[in-house]
Amino acid sequence: MPAVNMSGTWQFTVVDKESLYAQRLVFSGDVQKILELQVGMSASASGRRWRLRFEHNRGDGVWRPNVSVEAGAIVRCGNHFQRLITTKDVYWTGDREHDDLKLLLTRPASAGAPEEGVDGVPFAVDVDLYELPEPLALPPVDSPDATQERLRSYRQPGSAGTPLRRRSF
Repeated sequence: MPAVNMSGTWQFTVVDKESLYAQRLVFSGDVQKILELQVGMSASASGRRWRLRFEHNRGDGVWRPNVSVEAGAIVRCGNHFQRLITTKDVYWTGDREHDDLKLLLTRPASAGAPEEGVDGVPFAVDVDLYELPEPLALPPVDSPDATQERLRSYRQPGSAGTPLRRRSF
């Protein structure tokens, strides 16, 4: 069941709906609500950790999960952070685009940078990382720089370089 994990306070707006089916948004976690969605509808959600699930109704009264959800990256746009989420309710022959429902989430930049992106992936990484030291590399056993201990471990039977034999009791 495709879902999107979120945290913090977000305002969301339905920007487009191409599907003929009714669409709804199911919140779980710190936010507990269900909203039927129409183009132009706007609402908000706030919580430490919450999850969005998208469902559709084919007209038979049964709500089914949408088959696919694509959550875009969280980006800064002026004084806001934004994230576009698009869904696909049912795959039809010749129609694979995620255009059945488009939801735009926004949050003021003054509220602070989001802690997480999609499913716990960090939103940003510090570009001023300290340089890591070069990894330790042992010289090859046939090198003149190889120590006597290293040479012994690969050339003598029963040493670390020889596979162990299983004992039977």
